[in-house]
Amino acid sequence: MSDDTVVSKADELTSLLGSVHKQQLAIRILAETSATPEPSLLLAIDHRPRRLIFDAPRNLDAAHFAVGKRITALTYKDGAELRFDVGIQAVAGFRGYPALQTSWPKQLIYRQRRKAFRVRLGSSENSRMELYGDDGNQLRGQLLDFSASGFGALIERSAPLVMGEIIDYSLDVGGVYFSGKVEIRDLTIPSQGRFMRIGAALVKLEPQAQKQLERIARDLERRKIRSNNNR
Repeated sequence: MSDDTVVSKADELTSLLGSVHKQQLAIRILAETSATPEPSLLLAIDHRPRRLIFDAPRNLDAAHFAVGKRITALTYKDGAELRFDVGIQAVAGFRGYPALQTSWPKQLIYRQRRKAFRVRLGSSENSRMELYGDDGNQLRGQLLDFSASGFGALIERSAPLVMGEIIDYSLDVGGVYFSGKVEIRDLTIPSQGRFMRIGAALVKLEPQAQKQLERIARDLERRKIRSNNNR
């Protein structure tokens, strides 16, 4: 189940694209003649003329990324998928790196996939998050929010994570322990600082565990509401 919102107003488009650029959200670009998306970043936004500049994919196949070809850009922001189509205007350098210069999108599809209630966690909540890579390395992070379908966290920006990969995790929320597999849905890497933000979706969570997480999330939210009312 998902809810699609079409964004076509100029100011809203500019705001969303500006946010993707400012936060340096990981992007996948899919050529119209290819079945496999390539990783990229939105390097710059030009308002006059209105155009976008993307980091060129490593596999810069002229057949897929030639001038005049269409590409679809996909990314995740705050648990929602953003998708828009643009046309390639030029393949050129940008600050010493190969880049794709494209047209401005006519619209953007904002797809909300989140079906579960999500609660934000503060430093006072007793929570713990760990990820385990294929090489056995343990990656610890700070849990920011969670729901019965996934969580957001801060983790060392040097952590070898790739958007779309599925890895093992363990989660301790309010003294309740969970473990299993998680899919990395979002990687937000800031231009500076020690940490990056990840968004993850739990994979094949048992119904009983899902109900437990929903109950914990709602209990924590009620506690927050009572705490705010007592201030």
